Amino acid sequence: MTGDPTSLTPPPPAPPQPEREPGVGPGPGGPAPVSQGNVDRADLPTPPQTVTPTPPVAGEESPLDIGWTGVVPGARSAYEQAPSAPTCPACGQGHFLDGYCDHCGAKEPDPRDHIEESPATWVGGVSDIGRRHTRNEDAVALAAEPALGTRAVLVVCDGVSNTTDSHIASLAGARAARTVLDQPLATGVGTPEAIRAAAVRRLNEAVQAANAAVIATVTDRADPTPPSCTFTGAVVTGGTAVVGNVGDSRIYWLPDSGDGARQLSRDDSYAADRIASGVERKEAETGPMAHSITRWLGIDAPDDLTPHTTEVALDRAGWLMLCSDGLWNYCSEASDLQALLARLTGEGRAGTPTELARALVDFANNAGGADNITVALARVEQAAPTEGDGAHG
Repeated sequence: MTGDPTSLTPPPPAPPQPEREPGVGPGPGGPAPVSQGNVDRADLPTPPQTVTPTPPVAGEESPLDIGWTGVVPGARSAYEQAPSAPTCPACGQGHFLDGYCDHCGAKEPDPRDHIEESPATWVGGVSDIGRRHTRNEDAVALAAEPALGTRAVLVVCDGVSNTTDSHIASLAGARAARTVLDQPLATGVGTPEAIRAAAVRRLNEAVQAANAAVIATVTDRADPTPPSCTFTGAVVTGGTAVVGNVGDSRIYWLPDSGDGARQLSRDDSYAADRIASGVERKEAETGPMAHSITRWLGIDAPDDLTPHTTEVALDRAGWLMLCSDGLWNYCSEASDLQALLARLTGEGRAGTPTELARALVDFANNAGGADNITVALARVEQAAPTEGDGAHG
């Protein structure tokens, strides 16, 4: 994830802070988050409000923290698959008992290292730790109706590295946003304009819910680097997708062929500001502070968290894709991603959205895997009728 506040004026002297990774850009009140799977948002003033962390509901405690040693028993989200007893990847024979293989003794891997979600045949996603990080600070949350092209919700959050419990923050934020976005839209008379307005309102509500969920993960108000993450979300309703973002995770519309491939999201980053000023994209995205973000979710987030929103007509066969910078670090231009998807499809690696997402994760890992990698995809086969049957109105 990225982080770098908009103001580039050096901040006043601040008390010494814990050592962080290089590449953090300055921002209002001090350096802000940096994204590349590593985001840093330290030395920002502590907001005056008091935040009381919300204790987990009994049976819903998260095992996805550092030092995870096994599955925490209890109720699971309706979106998640039933628990399974995987075979130990080290020996291929044993199963895990109390966090260790009962055959060879190998430690059970953290389930957060690689997550796949497939809520419907036309929607799927993969989140992977990558090759260089010690934990996966990305998160994906999906929901979809069974019929292809009808309705779906996709959310990707990228935890700001070098902040406390960013992996917990991103997961909490993604799931909170999904819950909000998956509610029926109040579309009034059901016109395209009404549907779009309702989806934009819902994206704003989802950002606020995700921000509250991230803040609820704060355990120490004196922490100079509290949990934070970026946000991307999409609501697919019939033949239209309405999308929004805060931070530098991205959303693309990638038709199978022809013109029209484009980035739908707008980065909140120092690199994006440089591109807007005329700097060539490749230079801006690889230069110093390229992954410093200017907006993020969390207790020290900027006041304005209104997501950048837009809509796109899903009027031909193609892919709606949300991804963290762990992927677009290696393939940024929409036309290049379109060509990459065409190549992977030609190689037979796009049987399902989840399989294609897995192939994209493999591509990023083979290119270096310097960051956590998350990809969420919705398949469009042809133009679908605009939602107006009242099912979600």
